[in-house]
Amino acid sequence: MNLNDLMQAFAGEMESANDDLAQLLEGLLLLDEFDPALLDALDGYTGLVERLGSAAEMAGLSGLTQVCSWVVENALAAASNPVAEREAYRHFLSRWPQLVIFFLKNYTDPTTAGGLVDHLKSAPQSLDDEAAMKLMHKLGSTAATDLSAGMAARAERASPADIELSIPDDVDSSLLQGFVLEAPAQVAGLAQLARDLAHNQFELAAISEAKRLAHTLKGTAAIIGIRGIVVLSHHTEDILEYIEQHRDDAISPWMIGVLLNAAYCLEQMVGYLLEGDEAPSQALDVLQAVLDLANAIDRGESLHRGEIGLHTAALVQVEGNLPHSALPILHDEPAVAPQAIDDRAATANQSAIRVPLQTIEQLFRVSSEISLKMAAMESKLSVANQRSQELLQQNIRVNKRLMELETLVDIRSSRVVSAAQSSIHAGFDPLEMDQYNELHSTSHALQEESADARMLSNKLEDEISQLQSIQYQQHKLAAELQHLVILTRMTKVGVLASRLQRTVHATCQATGKLAELVIHGADILLDGDVLNGLAEPLLHLLRNAIDHGLEPPDHRQALGKNPHGTIVLTFERLGQQAVVRCQDDGYGLDLSAVRQRALQRGLIDEHDVLSDEQLARLILHAGFSTRDSVNEISGRGVGLNVVNEWALSLNGGVQIQTELDRGSCFTLRFQASLSTQHALVVALGKQLFALPSTSVVQAVSRGVGEFSKVAGQSLFSIGNKSYPLQFLAALAGLPQEEKPLTDYDIVIVKSDQQVLAVLVDQLLDARELLLKDAGPYARHICGVAGLSIRGDGAVVVMLDLSQLLQSTTRKVQQVSRATPVEVAKSGILIVDDSLAVRNSLAQLMNDAGFNVKTARDGLDAVETLRAFKPDLLLTDLEMPNMNGLELTFHVRNRQDLQGLPVIMITSRSQDKHRQQAALMGVDTYITKPYTDGELLVSVREAMRV
Repeated sequence: MNLNDLMQAFAGEMESANDDLAQLLEGLLLLDEFDPALLDALDGYTGLVERLGSAAEMAGLSGLTQVCSWVVENALAAASNPVAEREAYRHFLSRWPQLVIFFLKNYTDPTTAGGLVDHLKSAPQSLDDEAAMKLMHKLGSTAATDLSAGMAARAERASPADIELSIPDDVDSSLLQGFVLEAPAQVAGLAQLARDLAHNQFELAAISEAKRLAHTLKGTAAIIGIRGIVVLSHHTEDILEYIEQHRDDAISPWMIGVLLNAAYCLEQMVGYLLEGDEAPSQALDVLQAVLDLANAIDRGESLHRGEIGLHTAALVQVEGNLPHSALPILHDEPAVAPQAIDDRAATANQSAIRVPLQTIEQLFRVSSEISLKMAAMESKLSVANQRSQELLQQNIRVNKRLMELETLVDIRSSRVVSAAQSSIHAGFDPLEMDQYNELHSTSHALQEESADARMLSNKLEDEISQLQSIQYQQHKLAAELQHLVILTRMTKVGVLASRLQRTVHATCQATGKLAELVIHGADILLDGDVLNGLAEPLLHLLRNAIDHGLEPPDHRQALGKNPHGTIVLTFERLGQQAVVRCQDDGYGLDLSAVRQRALQRGLIDEHDVLSDEQLARLILHAGFSTRDSVNEISGRGVGLNVVNEWALSLNGGVQIQTELDRGSCFTLRFQASLSTQHALVVALGKQLFALPSTSVVQAVSRGVGEFSKVAGQSLFSIGNKSYPLQFLAALAGLPQEEKPLTDYDIVIVKSDQQVLAVLVDQLLDARELLLKDAGPYARHICGVAGLSIRGDGAVVVMLDLSQLLQSTTRKVQQVSRATPVEVAKSGILIVDDSLAVRNSLAQLMNDAGFNVKTARDGLDAVETLRAFKPDLLLTDLEMPNMNGLELTFHVRNRQDLQGLPVIMITSRSQDKHRQQAALMGVDTYITKPYTDGELLVSVREAMRV
């Protein structure tokens, strides 16, 4: 990287930090010295300046490091003075960032360094003359540095050093953290804008935004020291700048292809650095194509060529010369309107932090415990309220008894008075003066005590009511907390887009077909664990759509179709359920061929009458394939069975729609989260069970509907529909109570195209349940998907209906398992001492449909070959313990492995290495760099032999 690029990159960083510095400065100058926020402002300001100084030091700009140190001293001095005395620091602290930016952008002008030094000398904590002279010398030596060799001419050939992705060991952690947070959004935005340009959207705002993203990415990578990203983004920025200046001219397919490849390669580079993707093996070829285009622009040559970039080779013939309007593009969303660019940029600039996964799991655990305690509190409050109501009723009954007692005392009280009493009350008629005894006084006292108790009961009821109101508010907050914590486990499905696109590319190369991949709903959120499991089924669906569904280009053209087939992948959320649709515009399923193969395998009888949907579902059985031959893409009958089994494991299923010459649509439905699930809670005796709401069609209380028996099959009828009858106790393996059918509640459930009426003892409620792992002792119990705990402490067992109902299809499964040879994948053993290379190659071969094993050197491979018999050996040349030549010699001398194809991948390109490899028995010798497509072609050719 030349000095000019470095200075411009650092200027961009200073411009980005300027607003934050200005905001922190206001707090630093105006906050009272006793205000705790002053320390926060001081820490924020000095921390940011120190990070800029560290970045300058790593970049070799020691003069700027000294400037930052002097700024920190003035900031500390300002904070230590009273507020009234800090204004003296305002001019210096507010002005220095602009002077630094001006110096960086005009570093070849010596006056800019002088202006910066003069400003430092005017600071309250100023430089002395000697220090100013030394600083001027440092800044001046930077300006005088002549890097004409690095800036004179653009390189003609890309070298492996230009795509190096290593991160320096001494990189500042804060800078690296900023790159990790910002780079994914930057490369994703750059890739989307490149796709927009491919759709003839040459608006100035879009081109400027793409150039800005490339420039920012270059700057942040330059400060860290990631050369591969710096070099590629730099030349890509130059191409974008040319397009910006000549946007009214026709842009050739060659330029669009190169830009797309560069954007995808940068995206994969960042993904590799974040440990979520393999290293881009095509990086050298992509950089070379970018250099060819940039040099052609520099020389003023014609840019209208028939060459298309590497990644679009899946869509168009490389040697073809298609007009731009015919160029199909791999994209994951419809074209973004220019006015949406600002919104996307705002989204990309949102603040974020990295939190360890263990912390997230602990947070989720605490949130779950809070929800459980809230449920327990709700249960206890309900009981307390019930007791309060009972107490009030009891007081009313006591008061009634006291009134009866008082009446009885009044009636039966003796009116006969003693002689002494008569003398006392002489002259009064009995109606003129009531006469009371001790019994009257006691009954009145009891009446007053009862009234006091009733008043206390009313107050208690009021207090419980207020407590319930507070508890309800706390319950809402706990639910919101739980929702936010669950969101931390959710991931956008768009993270799979790059991998899916590469799979389409590789499959198109393998089959000679052309395909366009369109992804809708890339912003849909799924549980991270669910999304990780979803990748393999999607890869199978895409490979199946290309190999089985799409016709060859010439055949499609003869049918009046576009030579480039279209595969539309759509993601949706329907409540707790996720829906994925994979639709192609190919030939559709050959149902007659499906029926014929099913007859051959004994899955159906010749006289069975099946609907189109039932016939289509036969392809989901293990080992089922209509192909007579097996290749690395299809023919084993594995893919669609994997898709079906995965969907069933998440209480979902697969639906298939097909129309001849119009294509097929595969719809996957499954639960979107493994941590929470909405379910219907039912009771079997004293045990509680939960049925996933995604599988529940209808819950029916006892007394509704009718029971009948037809041909020995018990049925439940409601409305105009009848359903086969099953006891949940029988499905769960529990003892069944003998009682009339009318004493059961009914749940109508659907799983894997089966619809049944399930009898349960009692319907309780429907609610969101937090699922916990059943633990090591219950992990292998059939039909148990997880456990949940209610507020009263009762354990609820979440049932996996697809497992429980498998008994109804066991006959078909046993027939399918009778031919295990048909489902075996071709095996590849990858031997390389580099972990990164092993993982990259394993990912590539796995995505291509192979069964992959890896070994770290020749000795490890020999040990692996004792139990694993591969169909191909892929090995490096130079390895410790036993190198690739020695390993090949060992293989050729083993009777059971003599015919095993061997492909050697190495950076050694000399003839003597090739000759030695051929002498040892290596079939194919590949030198680095190579592309994924070239490697897959070599693998297929070797395995065909």
